[in-house]
Amino acid sequence: MRVIRRRAWISLGGSLCLSVILGSCGTQPGSTMDKKRDAAAVDSSVVQSLQRQIREREKRIAELEAQLDALKVIDQDMVKRRQSGRPPVTLTPLE
Repeated sequence: MRVIRRRAWISLGGSLCLSVILGSCGTQPGSTMDKKRDAAAVDSSVVQSLQRQIREREKRIAELEAQLDALKVIDQDMVKRRQSGRPPVTLTPLE
């Protein structure tokens, strides 16, 4: 009788250990093809997002360059006005 109890306890303990080990494994991950497709989809969306950001930056750079050119023209005009030999009307001597 003692031998039967001992075998029962050993069997129960082994079953318990096996169930814990199998339970901790979890589910098996999906196939690698699914991962590759997901990675490709993520990569393409990242590439599209980066391309969109580049286009927006290029537009902004073009706008800033146009503004800079306009400011240069204004600055050159102001320099020409300052360098003109004619004194302002308010500084002419009264006779």
